[in-house]
Amino acid sequence: MAESKNATEVVLRDLLRDRKDDVVKIALAARKSVLKIAGKCSEIIYETYCISNAFTFTGKQGQGFIHIATYAGHVNLGFDRGTELDDPDEKLAGTGKLIRHIRLNSVADLRDESVIHLIEQAVALGRTMAEAKGELDEAIVVVKRSKK
Repeated sequence: MAESKNATEVVLRDLLRDRKDDVVKIALAARKSVLKIAGKCSEIIYETYCISNAFTFTGKQGQGFIHIATYAGHVNLGFDRGTELDDPDEKLAGTGKLIRHIRLNSVADLRDESVIHLIEQAVALGRTMAEAKGELDEAIVVVKRSKK
């Protein structure tokens, strides 16, 4: 279902209601940081074993550039093409073919210059991918809830 940007935080807070307050605070701060740097982009929110916000300039999951995975006890800031990013401070973790992540332990982690630089690189890469496919779309928010 499509959601308005204004209602997105309300939906997220509802989905995150069983998480600890500090985890919710970090997840919402990470979302704010991504949106501040990315500007107009689409957001796809998945409710599975974690709550995941995927950011894309096309509205297509496969062209995502960053995602936030909020688990019961921690938050990961994921970079969908993390292996292609310059990471001189070695902040990124993971061994997959493309995806890397940073475990966020506090809101202060989002003020780290190397983390900001990684987000900026991922946003630029996401825009480039969308423009190359000629699919830069209007921003939308989609929430995909699990069926219980």
